[in-house]
Amino acid sequence: SWQCGLVCWLLAGCQAPPPLPNLELVRRSQPLLGTFVTISAYGRDHDSVQRAISAAFEEFHRIDALMSLHRADSELNRVNRDGGQAQVALSEDLYHVIAKAQDIAEQTDGAFDITIAPLAELWGFIQKEYRLPTDAELQAVLPRVDYHLVELGNPGRTIRFLRPGVSLDLGGIAKGFAVDCAIERLQALGITIAMVKAGGDVRVIGCPPGRENWEIQLEDPRKEGRRHLIPLRDGALSTSGNYENYFVVQGRRYSHILNPHTGLPVQGMADCTVIAPTCMESDAWATACFVFGAQRSLASFGHLFPMRFRLTSDKNAHEWTVLQTPSFPKR
Repeated sequence: SWQCGLVCWLLAGCQAPPPLPNLELVRRSQPLLGTFVTISAYGRDHDSVQRAISAAFEEFHRIDALMSLHRADSELNRVNRDGGQAQVALSEDLYHVIAKAQDIAEQTDGAFDITIAPLAELWGFIQKEYRLPTDAELQAVLPRVDYHLVELGNPGRTIRFLRPGVSLDLGGIAKGFAVDCAIERLQALGITIAMVKAGGDVRVIGCPPGRENWEIQLEDPRKEGRRHLIPLRDGALSTSGNYENYFVVQGRRYSHILNPHTGLPVQGMADCTVIAPTCMESDAWATACFVFGAQRSLASFGHLFPMRFRLTSDKNAHEWTVLQTPSFPKR
């Protein structure tokens, strides 16, 4: 299985391939999907690599037009507007992402739940206009947050909501899917060695010339520049952390990663990193396991994916406990 192959590679490493002559590295970055997207690719012909990277960036624009909450004309906003009144036909890509999200929701008892949008809006995390909701406000919104309220039609690729006021937020999975689409576009245009990074989501193919793997920097939750390097080859890695989108009230940090069952931000977790074959998987599972909890995730899903958790300390904000699967790569 791919799990065994991935684990064996992570434990044993791989031999460095012979250097490939005359390969040029081209790297470009753009602000997209609420973060910076960087595409690095190797090739022999500079212009061909540039064209491939441009086509890969177009995939991000395409997915943004389908799945962004920040574009009034996106397909997702049309679904959120009309899904409570009637069945809505979905594009192939949007159906695929929603179906995958629903599958992960089922496996995690709803810890991963794309109907989180009303809660994220209530807390102000979508527009980054933060506020502390009252308990009454939370209780009014929580009945609209339940992945069981989404009904997918197949065949036909349709969706409808089973209660008024339901709306979807694909922030925990769409970026990873966009990374996958960009990688597939690069491969279709002949690129065999590349890295696509969108914030905390990254996927790589091949190895840089003369190297055994790509080296991926994991963010320092304390923002003190102590980044951790992880080797990665032909796979994807995503980190969900409490340090990117949050606010502080009276010394207490409120992160954008919400527990769909309580309506409250998850506490006690700095970040969760997951390695998977595709970035859609690593993106969604990093968020899912962040909410599901470290011990439960390691017990239930540790055999599926290499994963690592950094748990925060109530006594000292500058200390944390690291829990990880044996398969998680070590420097």
